[in-house]
Amino acid sequence: MTHQPQKATMNEKEYTQAIADALESLGRTIEDLKRCLFSRNKRLLNEAKRNLATSVRASIPLFEEIMEKREKSALDQWFLKLLPSLQRLGIAVENLLSGVQMAVDTEVSLTDKACGEISEMMALLKDLARDTNDVLATRNSHFRAYAVSSGEHLLQRAFECGLEHQQRLVVGICSPKASFLYLDIMDSVKRIAQELGSLCEKA
Repeated sequence: MTHQPQKATMNEKEYTQAIADALESLGRTIEDLKRCLFSRNKRLLNEAKRNLATSVRASIPLFEEIMEKREKSALDQWFLKLLPSLQRLGIAVENLLSGVQMAVDTEVSLTDKACGEISEMMALLKDLARDTNDVLATRNSHFRAYAVSSGEHLLQRAFECGLEHQQRLVVGICSPKASFLYLDIMDSVKRIAQELGSLCEKA
C-alpha cells in the first residue's frame, strides 16, 4: 500500500509572509494608481492591473489548502478569520482601480484642490497598508492602537475633504462629472481604509 506524501504544515512565518506580500503589493498598487491619476499614463495603469491580478491569484492556493484540511489548527482558524476582510479589501482596490481608469480614459479634469486631496488620501492609505502589515506581523498591541488611530484619522480627513468638495460643487468650481469621479475614488479609498482597520482589529 502506497502512502501519499503529506503536505508540510504551514507555520506562522509563512502565513504572515503571505499577508505581507499582499499588503506590500497593495502599497505599490496605490502608489502606481496615484501616479496614473496625475500622469494619465495608460501603460503604468495596465501594469498596475496585472500586478494586482497576480497578487490576488498568489493567495488563492494557500486559502484553498487550508479549507481542504479536516482539522484546522488555531493558526489556520486565525488566518481564515482574516479572509473576509482580505476579500473585501481586494474588491475595494479593484473599485479604486476602476475609478482611476475612468479618470485616465475620460477628458474630465479634477480641480487642483481635488487632486491634492486625493493625493493626500492615497499617501495616508499607503502608510496605513504598511502599518497594518506591521501589526499582523508582530501582533503588538501598541502597533495595533497606532494603526487603528491612523485609520480613524484618515477617515476623518476624508470626511473633511468631502465637505470641502461639497462646497466646491455648490459654488460651481467642480463640475457634476468631475464630482462623480472624485466621490467614486474617495469612496474606494475609505473602503480600503476600513478593511485595513478591520484587519488590524483581528490581529
